[in-house]
Amino acid sequence: MAAKWTSFRNILFDFDKSNIRPSEQPKITDIANFLKQNPQAEIALEGYADPRGTNTYNLRLSERRVKAVKDAVVAAGGDQNRIRIGAKGEKDPVCNEKTEECYQADRRVEVFVR
Repeated sequence: MAAKWTSFRNILFDFDKSNIRPSEQPKITDIANFLKQNPQAEIALEGYADPRGTNTYNLRLSERRVKAVKDAVVAAGGDQNRIRIGAKGEKDPVCNEKTEECYQADRRVEVFVR
Protein backbone atom coordinates (compact mmCIF):
# COMPACT_ATOMS: atom_id res chain seq x y z
CA MET A 1 0.00 0.00 0.00
CA ALA A 2 1.35 3.43 -0.91
CA ALA A 3 2.15 5.88 1.86
CA LYS A 4 -0.50 8.54 2.47
CA TRP A 5 0.23 12.22 1.85
CA THR A 6 0.16 14.30 5.04
CA SER A 7 -0.14 18.08 5.20
CA PHE A 8 3.11 19.64 6.40
CA ARG A 9 3.07 23.45 6.23
CA ASN A 10 1.75 26.20 3.98
CA ILE A 11 4.08 28.84 2.57
CA LEU A 12 2.24 32.18 2.28
CA PHE A 13 2.80 34.89 -0.33
CA ASP A 14 2.18 38.60 -0.78
CA PHE A 15 -0.39 39.81 -3.31
CA ASP A 16 0.76 39.29 -6.92
CA LYS A 17 4.19 38.04 -5.76
CA SER A 18 6.03 34.75 -6.06
CA ASN A 19 9.12 35.58 -4.02
CA ILE A 20 9.40 33.93 -0.61
CA ARG A 21 8.95 36.34 2.27
CA PRO A 22 11.72 36.41 4.90
CA SER A 23 9.07 35.41 7.48
CA GLU A 24 8.40 32.19 5.52
CA GLN A 25 12.07 31.21 5.15
CA PRO A 26 12.16 29.12 8.39
CA LYS A 27 9.44 26.91 6.86
CA ILE A 28 11.68 26.31 3.82
CA THR A 29 14.52 25.30 6.15
CA ASP A 30 12.18 22.92 8.01
CA ILE A 31 11.10 21.25 4.76
CA ALA A 32 14.70 20.81 3.57
CA ASN A 33 15.72 19.43 6.97
CA PHE A 34 12.78 17.01 6.91
CA LEU A 35 13.97 15.68 3.54
CA LYS A 36 17.55 15.34 4.80
CA GLN A 37 16.45 13.52 7.97
CA ASN A 38 14.00 11.24 6.15
CA PRO A 39 15.80 9.87 3.07
CA GLN A 40 12.78 7.80 1.96
CA ALA A 41 10.31 10.70 2.19
CA GLU A 42 9.08 12.80 -0.68
CA ILE A 43 7.19 16.08 -0.71
CA ALA A 44 4.48 17.50 -2.94
CA LEU A 45 4.01 21.22 -3.47
CA GLU A 46 0.69 22.64 -4.69
CA GLY A 47 0.57 26.33 -5.62
CA TYR A 48 -2.50 28.56 -5.30
CA ALA A 49 -3.58 32.17 -5.87
CA ASP A 50 -6.40 34.29 -4.51
CA PRO A 51 -9.36 34.89 -6.88
CA ARG A 52 -8.30 38.37 -8.01
CA GLY A 53 -6.96 38.23 -11.56
CA THR A 54 -7.88 36.03 -14.52
CA ASN A 55 -7.83 32.24 -14.31
CA THR A 56 -4.87 32.11 -16.73
CA TYR A 57 -2.89 34.72 -14.81
CA ASN A 58 -3.57 33.04 -11.47
CA LEU A 59 -2.51 29.66 -12.79
CA ARG A 60 0.80 31.12 -13.98
CA LEU A 61 1.27 32.95 -10.67
CA SER A 62 0.68 29.74 -8.72
CA GLU A 63 3.21 27.97 -10.99
CA ARG A 64 5.80 30.67 -10.20
CA ARG A 65 5.08 30.31 -6.49
CA VAL A 66 5.46 26.55 -6.46
CA LYS A 67 8.68 26.78 -8.48
CA ALA A 68 10.04 29.39 -6.04
CA VAL A 69 9.36 27.06 -3.09
CA LYS A 70 10.91 24.07 -4.86
CA ASP A 71 14.02 26.08 -5.81
CA ALA A 72 14.35 27.37 -2.24
CA VAL A 73 14.04 23.87 -0.73
CA VAL A 74 16.66 22.55 -3.17
CA ALA A 75 18.95 25.51 -2.37
CA ALA A 76 18.56 24.65 1.34
CA GLY A 77 19.73 21.09 0.66
CA GLY A 78 16.53 19.24 -0.27
CA ASP A 79 16.75 16.56 -2.98
CA GLN A 80 14.93 17.86 -6.07
CA ASN A 81 14.24 14.27 -7.19
CA ARG A 82 11.94 13.81 -4.19
CA ILE A 83 9.84 16.93 -4.82
CA ARG A 84 6.64 16.85 -6.89
CA ILE A 85 4.96 20.07 -7.94
CA GLY A 86 1.59 21.20 -9.18
CA ALA A 87 -0.29 24.45 -9.65
CA LYS A 88 -4.00 25.04 -9.10
CA GLY A 89 -4.40 28.78 -9.62
CA GLU A 90 -7.51 29.98 -7.81
CA LYS A 91 -9.08 26.49 -7.56
CA ASP A 92 -9.80 25.03 -4.13
CA PRO A 93 -9.91 28.23 -2.07
CA VAL A 94 -9.64 27.78 1.70
CA CYS A 95 -11.79 30.86 2.25
CA ASN A 96 -14.53 32.52 0.19
CA GLU A 97 -14.90 35.90 1.90
CA LYS A 98 -13.70 39.01 0.07
CA THR A 99 -11.32 40.11 2.84
CA GLU A 100 -7.55 40.52 2.91
CA GLU A 101 -7.30 37.82 5.61
CA CYS A 102 -9.18 35.42 3.37
CA TYR A 103 -7.16 36.36 0.28
CA GLN A 104 -3.97 35.77 2.28
CA ALA A 105 -5.06 32.24 3.14
CA ASP A 106 -5.48 31.51 -0.58
CA ARG A 107 -2.05 32.92 -1.59
CA ARG A 108 -0.16 29.79 -0.65
CA VAL A 109 1.87 26.78 -1.55
CA GLU A 110 0.63 23.75 0.34
CA VAL A 111 3.30 21.26 1.34
CA PHE A 112 2.56 17.55 1.77
CA VAL A 113 4.92 14.76 2.84
CA ARG A 114 4.91 10.99 2.58
